[in-house]
Amino acid sequence: MIDIGVNLTSSRFDKDRDDVVAQAQQAGVSGMILTGTNVEESQAAADLAACYPGYAYATAGVHPHDAKLVDPADLSAIRHLAQRPEVVAIGECGLDYNRDFSPRPQQEAVFEAQLALAAEHALPVFMHCRDAHDRWLAILRPWLNKLPAAVLHCFTGDDHALRGCLDAGLYIASRVGSATNGADNSFSNR
Repeated sequence: MIDIGVNLTSSRFDKDRDDVVAQAQQAGVSGMILTGTNVEESQAAADLAACYPGYAYATAGVHPHDAKLVDPADLSAIRHLAQRPEVVAIGECGLDYNRDFSPRPQQEAVFEAQLALAAEHALPVFMHCRDAHDRWLAILRPWLNKLPAAVLHCFTGDDHALRGCLDAGLYIASRVGSATNGADNSFSNR
């Protein structure tokens, strides 16, 4: 089992980060992928992953909440991070039309730019989609045949949307607040 959405760079782990990793290993977790949500966090995730070689890896990307802050230098920094051996995916990227912390056109542009980076580096994407399924899938669909894999980390769609994602070949990491039962459901299958 690999934990693919670890926020181990959070200051909450400053006192016991090594213990958390050791406990995960003892529990049978065979690897961790640390999540990058902006350039600074992506750099921190890659640096931290390097401290646990062969066990921890990282994503590099910009979460839709931070899309409003992205400029060309940020995308260049993500491109540079994607070349590090610890970085195994681009993301967490996508759309969040629930909270709209960034304007939707900016979210869409940054999402598409990260899909292009993932294709350029032949890396999977680690994605977020909250209350934006139709637009998110419209942006993603043209890139699917250019990406080695795609994982939807945050998903709020209904069962019909879930089936569409699975039919498109996506991996689903979690479904938050599903319309069918309002609970958190984890999916490990494709």
